Amino acid sequence: MSSTGTADSSREALDRLLDAVLYAPVGLLLSTDTSSEELAARGRRHVEAARILGRMALGHSSAPPDSQADSQADPEPG
Repeated sequence: MSSTGTADSSREALDRLLDAVLYAPVGLLLSTDTSSEELAARGRRHVEAARILGRMALGHSSAPPDSQADSQADPEPG
């Protein structure tokens, strides 16, 4: 990879970092047309989407991994 490619990659990473820690919070503070209720609703949707993706990653189960493993184990004789 050329040094120009490395510099471009570093610049993109810096731009993403600045977007996340500087520009997005400033934009949020200055956005007067967005109510706190709308921001909360948007946050809830993001959290719910993350939960769904997490469940899919764990094998489409709504049970915690430990209880899922227990239910799949053979019962003890006795």
